[in-house]
Amino acid sequence: MKKINSLIRLSLVAFVLAVFTACSGGSSIDTKNAVSSFLNENNKIVAFGSANLNEILAKANYKSVPKLGAILSGEVEEFNNLIDIDAPVYYALEGPMNSDGVPASTFAFLKVKSEDSLIARLIKMGYDIDEGADIKTGQDDGFAIGIRGGLAIIVAKDGEFNGKKELKKAFSMTEGDASGGKVDEILSANGDIVMGVSIASLYNTSETDLSKLDKDKQKEIEDMVSGSYVQTVFKFENGAATVETKNFFSDALMKRMFLNADGKAPLIAKLGKGNPRFGFSANINMKKMQAFMDEFSPDAADELARSMGGPAQMALMAGGQDGLAGIFNGKFGLVMMDNANGRGINEPDFSLFVGLAPRGVDLGKMAKDFLSYGESIVTLDQTGLSMFTNPDYSPPGKLKLPAGCENFGKNGFNAFINFDGLDFDELDLEGEENVLRIVKYITVEYNNDGGKVYIKAKDGKENLLEQAVKQIVSELADEISGISI
Repeated sequence: MKKINSLIRLSLVAFVLAVFTACSGGSSIDTKNAVSSFLNENNKIVAFGSANLNEILAKANYKSVPKLGAILSGEVEEFNNLIDIDAPVYYALEGPMNSDGVPASTFAFLKVKSEDSLIARLIKMGYDIDEGADIKTGQDDGFAIGIRGGLAIIVAKDGEFNGKKELKKAFSMTEGDASGGKVDEILSANGDIVMGVSIASLYNTSETDLSKLDKDKQKEIEDMVSGSYVQTVFKFENGAATVETKNFFSDALMKRMFLNADGKAPLIAKLGKGNPRFGFSANINMKKMQAFMDEFSPDAADELARSMGGPAQMALMAGGQDGLAGIFNGKFGLVMMDNANGRGINEPDFSLFVGLAPRGVDLGKMAKDFLSYGESIVTLDQTGLSMFTNPDYSPPGKLKLPAGCENFGKNGFNAFINFDGLDFDELDLEGEENVLRIVKYITVEYNNDGGKVYIKAKDGKENLLEQAVKQIVSELADEISGISI
């Protein structure tokens, strides 16, 4: 969330700058190539990408919102005079990240339509700019801007910093060879917002327990994450929004991934019947996961067991040399209901399945005795343990999954939450949280090669972003007494 807040902050800086600036003319700068070169020269960049402002503004349809449209229309027009919003705005986050996930520096790259007009406006706004310098720079609290030709670079960071020095270095990095390969593929991806994360840079700029490994093992990790990226693309559509991830992993890293897929979804039969509102499932190759942990985080399981107390330590001991793989078979599932017995969403019933390996069955017998209370039904067989807090949901019968959840249980990870028919007044939503009122359901699926989050709106005709803007503005109007928007 901190990373997203940094991007929002940077976008607002760029927008506010544009609002007070007017210019004309043209430029032939290839911003994408400049950014690709910058990324090739800066090995501290942990995340980068682009935002298609023109598409985002169009899909938000802010002009249709009373008063808001009137306020923003003129500002956006000036913004368009300054920046080519038909071209993507690119960004890059430089590590290391602090404990809150905030990057050391955040950069934005914008295509300028007229350098002279922009500089004149910045001077009028009170910025001290040397018009004779090769790179025209201005600095304010927390950020600095540099302009040269058709390219503007903004750098934002906490604390005091030398803006001229930072910008000179940044511009010099845009003059080399392009990155090519996976980086350029991510920069060229189509979407309203695109993000690429460099696994290698994230590892190299982070302080983790991996640094405690011996040098040979650290070298193995460096080779494994080298050239590995995760691409995330956000798209807003009529009636829906998608967040799609694609893993560009090295062969060595991909071979160690431990998620399974099963198109038959046998897990569902273990979860009884009913109409679930929320669900989560996992299908993990436990032996591969345990091998990965043993090699790169040998103390993780012990630390987890110690934090959970004596029973967890006993369970881990029962797994023997296979560790967690000796206890669990990697199949997990949970579904929750809220409307069958009148207790509501604040006290939901649930059905649970934990897949057990042969040595885990004996532990399952102990768990069965512990979990059998009240009306709950707990069953155990050689495949695992099932628990139903309400006997009405126990077998025989089948789950009736909500629309859009056809893939539940088939991927490495699946999740869904169904908002259709939900009484939102029970949730005590505040402010922007009320945007959930426009959502019908959310589904998540993830495998070793990537995944997808799908957000379905109740209204299938309007763009989901437009619906969200209207809902947020409505909530703001309700909170600001005496102001009608």
